[in-house]
Formats: sequence, structure tokens, C-alpha cells
Amino acid sequence: MPAIVNLLFNTVSTNTTISFSLVLPLVSILSLLVGVGGHLLVWLVLMRNPRRRSKPSSVLLLNLSFADLCGLLTLPCVLLSASSQNWQLGGGVCVLLSFMTSLTAGVDIFSLAALSVLRYRIVTPSTRPPATPAQVAGTVAVIWLVSIAMALPKVTYIQFDSGCTWSVGRGHWLGFLVPAFLVYYVAPLLCIALHCGLIITHLHRCRGTLAADHRNKKATALLIGSTLVFAISWLPYYVLEFANVLSPLLLSVKSPISWPASPTPGSTAASSVASNTEVSLLWEVTSLSAILLICLAPCWNPPLYFLLSKPALRQLRGLLMHQRWRAATLLQHIVPKRAPTQPHSQPGPQHSPQHILPASHGCSD
Repeated sequence: MPAIVNLLFNTVSTNTTISFSLVLPLVSILSLLVGVGGHLLVWLVLMRNPRRRSKPSSVLLLNLSFADLCGLLTLPCVLLSASSQNWQLGGGVCVLLSFMTSLTAGVDIFSLAALSVLRYRIVTPSTRPPATPAQVAGTVAVIWLVSIAMALPKVTYIQFDSGCTWSVGRGHWLGFLVPAFLVYYVAPLLCIALHCGLIITHLHRCRGTLAADHRNKKATALLIGSTLVFAISWLPYYVLEFANVLSPLLLSVKSPISWPASPTPGSTAASSVASNTEVSLLWEVTSLSAILLICLAPCWNPPLYFLLSKPALRQLRGLLMHQRWRAATLLQHIVPKRAPTQPHSQPGPQHSPQHILPASHGCSD
């Protein structure tokens, strides 16, 4: 996971009254199972319908879902680290994990921002023509390139010496944290808020057909819901990071992280933790909540999608019923049919056959 795990997890998990080794693995398993299953259903619904998967909004939704799946695939690493309370996966996995979490977070929020612009162009076609497939493909490529460019500097801060730690001073970390907060969080949320406000205003002022208005409101509600989930999930992370860097009181009394006054060769943010082993209960609860929110963040989009899209929900029900019918048919072919059983004769008195003698026509002597 991001620095919230690398900077806080190793210290808090070993000096805490909260059982990180129990709570975090359970939440990681739940998030992995629910999230992967939900996103696979989204892909099944969108990819099986040629008309639906060719829409620009569906392409961006699939891009968002793919980023969430990549984020979910990092949870086994968190699960293993939380269970053993130590990093045992080597330096390569440490670098890859940090890079992937930053990358997927960027793709998530940039895809939502692109969806807000696309929804505005769909609702107000008079302002600009709808997006073409080439424009959508270019948008997806730009989203990934920008996310990669933002995630690469974070990799250079990692120093692996039997633990996944960060070799960076306060100034350098601020040099990464402030641009990341502005580009990954503030700017996309402002873009989404602006376009959602314009969409709502347009729908209020210019009413179309009832079906079109209902469809546009549902799509806008899905966009707003996904954005709120992202904002709520990542806000505690940024609050704790800025608190670590900027609050002298928290650094000296509450926080388990002691930053070096100036970056020196070989100094790490986690190497100075040994002197501060006391962690307040408030810090424990806050850091654990931040980690859990980030772990659960990739799980919410599939339920929101099926809850707010009735066509997708109907198609999902049809697919599930079809698969159930196929399974029942296959089961009938596999299980051999039993031969019909003969009815048993009821017990009762046995009547021996009687021989009928011919009647005599006369009297015997």
C-alpha cells in the first residue's frame, strides 16, 4: 500500500494495543474476495454486450475497474506483512507494491475526472460533439502516462534493508507529497465537482424526455458516489502524512515517526522510530482507519454500478439465471438416471387357485 503502510504500519503494528495482525488480514481477505468478484461481474456484463462495451463511458468504466483490480492484487502482500508483522517479500516486491498503489490511485481518480467531462458532453451535446473512440483511447493513454510519471518518483525513495522503508528527509517528502496531493486529489475532485454541478444545473434547466432525464440522473449519481468513495477513502491518508511532516507537537509527542532535520546519506524515515516506541491510542485508531479505508476503496464501485444502473442489473440477473440453467442441465447429463422401481405387492392372505369341477347332472348311488 502507499506510504501510510510503509511509514506507519511497521511501527504502529508492533507498538499498539490494537491487533493489526488480526484486523487488517480479515479486512484484506474480505476486500479481495468481494472486490475481485464484483469487478469480474462488471467485466462480464460490459464485455458480453457489444453495444454497451463500445460506448465511451463503458471504456472509461472498464479502465477504472482494471485499476481497482490491480490495486486489489496488492492486498495479498499487505495480508502477509500484517500476519507476520514483518516484510518478508524482498526488495523487488517492495518497489513494485509502492509503484502499483500510486499508479492505480492515479488511474482511479483521473478516470473519474474523465468520466465527469464525458458525462457533461453527453448531457449537453449542443456545447461540444460527443467523444469519438479515438479521443477516448487517447484519454485512457494519457491517464496511464500521467499516473506512471507521478508514481515513478516515489520508487526512488525506497530503501530495502530487510524492511520496506523510505529513504527520504522531510523536505524531499514534502516535495513529493504536495504535488501528489494537488494532482492526485485536489485538482481531479475540483474538476469532477465543476462538471457535476454543470450537469445538475443543465438537467434542472433543460428537461428532456422522462427516460433520458432518469438515465442521466442515474449516471451522474454513479459518478458522484464513486468520487465520494475515493475522496473519503484517501483523505485520512493525506491528513496523516501532512500531520507527520508539518506538526511539531505531533512529531514530538504523538507520532511514531521522527524525521531527520536534513536528509543525510543512509538516513531513513523509519530508522529513527526506535527512539519513539510509545504510540497514542488516537494515533493507532486513526492510522488503522486510514489503512482499512484504502484497503476497502477498490470494492465500492461494482455495487454502486449495479445499484444505479438498472440495465446492467437486469443483464447480470439474466446472465446468472442462464448460468444456473446451464449448470442444472449439465448436472442432469452427469448424474445417471435411476430406473423406475416396481411397486411392491401388499402383504395379505394368499388365495390358492381353486379348480372348478364340472357339475354332475344326476344323483349317484
